[in-house]
Amino acid sequence: MKKTFLTILTAVLVSVAGFAQQVAVNPAAYQKKIEKSNAEIANEKKAAKASTWLKRGELMVEVENAYTAQIFEQAPLNLVMMKIGNPATQEMVTIGRNNYIKLGYGALDVYADETGQVVVGWNVTEPIYEGAIDEAIVAYKKALELNPKLAKKVAVGFANIQNAVRKNANSKFFLQDYKAASDYFEKSYTVSLIPEAGLPVDDANIYNAGYLAFFAGDYDRCIECLRVAEGLGYYAEGSLYNVLYNAYVSAYRSDKAKMTEAKEFLQKALLQFPTNSEIVSCMTDVYLVLEESPEPMIDILKGAIEADPQNPQLKIGLGAVYAELQKFEEAIVMFDEAIALEPNNINLYLNKAYTYTRQGDAFGKIANEMSWNDENRGSVLAQQLEAYAASIEPFEQAHQLNPNDINTVEFLKSICFQVRNVKPEYMQKYEHYNALFKEMRGM
Repeated sequence: MKKTFLTILTAVLVSVAGFAQQVAVNPAAYQKKIEKSNAEIANEKKAAKASTWLKRGELMVEVENAYTAQIFEQAPLNLVMMKIGNPATQEMVTIGRNNYIKLGYGALDVYADETGQVVVGWNVTEPIYEGAIDEAIVAYKKALELNPKLAKKVAVGFANIQNAVRKNANSKFFLQDYKAASDYFEKSYTVSLIPEAGLPVDDANIYNAGYLAFFAGDYDRCIECLRVAEGLGYYAEGSLYNVLYNAYVSAYRSDKAKMTEAKEFLQKALLQFPTNSEIVSCMTDVYLVLEESPEPMIDILKGAIEADPQNPQLKIGLGAVYAELQKFEEAIVMFDEAIALEPNNINLYLNKAYTYTRQGDAFGKIANEMSWNDENRGSVLAQQLEAYAASIEPFEQAHQLNPNDINTVEFLKSICFQVRNVKPEYMQKYEHYNALFKEMRGM
């Protein structure tokens, strides 16, 4: 793919080598128009005219869209360049895990896919007027207040505001600026609530606002927005509750009252979306977080697995429940079934390995509670070592998938040391992983 990019990037460079220019926008001219509008609304006579406010609203929307009016997602890059001109700069950048061509136009950056075919994002780095959207909202409200006959024109204005806000939201989302994207999506929702706008309530974007607030790390705001979406009946087919629960557990894991509240809304959600594996997984987790017996989840998870047997998350959930209930053999079966569906998922091997070590710990606890002369104590201790030894294979499979994870190597070193006298090969494994651990620690 990189070779393809280099070939096409060269072609783009050739096409722009002759000259470079800015987007055909004159910020100074817009500033003069804004100053004129400011003077007009400060003038008592002109401020009493609806037309003054209507023009101001239109101006502010135009200012907001000045740099991006000709740009939209998946637009052919050549077509966009025909409209806005050639870039002053051009470079390869990485956003997330993907590579893009960044075209610099001074106050505007345009991002194309790495093949140079289509526009995938943009960013206005130097806005002409901060707060233009908020000024437009005030202006359109005032225009309608002064002249109700302007309702249709004002409605068009508000629709244009919402389109601009959504466009900004998509741009920030592309740039992975989740806080800014969340703010814009929430603004789209608040605009739809303005009576003068005459717009349908934007329930999808209050959900988007909450969803992205989670990734921005603002869990309280995430909860607030998602609760609004829930009240509007926008459940995203049940996915809302997965995000909502994860916001609760991220912010209030040690708060029993809050987590009980989460358990209550998950129970209601599960009745509404009984086959939603995300909600089932959250229900399983909340029992564990609250340190309550998750036994009620067994039948729920079995039913969900029967309905969706190819879903590894459900099998992981049931495995976790069995492990918590110390039904270790049943847990191992579930983790093995999940591994069969996702053989390259390192966490599944680790879950299986940890289950064996928990089983070994349980046998150790039993042995410690027995008297030293109990004839069965030796058998229990042997079962403990057998369980520990069984964890070596899944730990090693996890190590193969991620050789650089020092934690897995440390577990292998520790487990192999504990069973070193069971078989000679375990002693050899201990020596190997002990040496590797020291090497990774730089000892």
